[in-house]
Amino acid sequence: MHPAKPTRPIPVASLVADGWHFLRISAIGATLSLPLLGAASSRIPISSRRALGLLGVAACFHSFAYVHNDVCDLELDRGQPLRAQYPLVRGALAPATALRFALVCVPAAFGLDALAVGGSRHGRRRMLGLAFALLAAYNRWGKCCPLPPLTDGLQGLGWAALIGYGALAAGAPTRLVHYLALYEFLLILQVNGVHGALRDLANDASGGARTTAIWLGARIDSAGGLRISRRLTGYAALLHLALMIVAARAVVVNAGEYRPPAQTSAAIGLAALSAGLAVIGKAARNGAAAPDLGMAHLILLLSAPVALAMPAMAPAPRLLLLAAHLLPLAINRMSFDALRGVMAGLRVRPE
Repeated sequence: MHPAKPTRPIPVASLVADGWHFLRISAIGATLSLPLLGAASSRIPISSRRALGLLGVAACFHSFAYVHNDVCDLELDRGQPLRAQYPLVRGALAPATALRFALVCVPAAFGLDALAVGGSRHGRRRMLGLAFALLAAYNRWGKCCPLPPLTDGLQGLGWAALIGYGALAAGAPTRLVHYLALYEFLLILQVNGVHGALRDLANDASGGARTTAIWLGARIDSAGGLRISRRLTGYAALLHLALMIVAARAVVVNAGEYRPPAQTSAAIGLAALSAGLAVIGKAARNGAAAPDLGMAHLILLLSAPVALAMPAMAPAPRLLLLAAHLLPLAINRMSFDALRGVMAGLRVRPE
């Protein structure tokens, strides 16, 4: 009887990389922030314990949303070079195992809601269930719908429902929750229909997927170059304008019922982000790389609702919101690539 060959241990770095891709840690800050943004719209200051509970629920929601999406889009993702190292794409993880993991995240989220969030459950569990259902619907039909903006909208409503869940968990929300939810809805239309759809355009087109960018006329030409239609450019510009109007109006009408110093802080935060967007525009005119500009644009758009919500929060939950928003960006190499790309574009003089 031959002795069994010793199994070779999996390097820790490989496990970390697989976990990073499998759970989409690079994007988790955008999810963790949402219920805290909703809670910030409340007239009742949220406690640190409840804020931590909301973060746990959001982590479960994030895991479900992205892992379920990867299972649904696996055949398409196999042709995407950017996802070649993902464990599902490599075959290092079975789709059935990933699906079971995603499904377990649903009761885990409701369990954490009961144990760690506490308080009145009036309406908030229905809102959380709605968020899960809408993301599941997008994941299943998002790349095959004849009218892609419709499924983009379903996804936008799902993420916005997570803001509503946070507001109901805290209780007594102000009008700010409506502005934050509308901003999130429009943001997802921009992120999914423009940024993400352009990034994946070549693979989506070759795989027969239906996305908003393709629907609006974006294409890859015979030389392999990206061609963006006027319709898509106009769509992106309208969404960007709408986002800026929603954020600015939330401050002007004092939707969060801020005291004057807090309202001023929110206005200063939005003004700083607007200045950053102007810098990106200048770098774009100087010919900075499109991926770097896109990432920098996304970071600033994601930061606007944080700037709106922070002035209304107690110090400890405010720090949690900042950490949830900034830490994933700080450990994401693309954030620094975007910063370097924009700075390089500012140093180049246009011909």
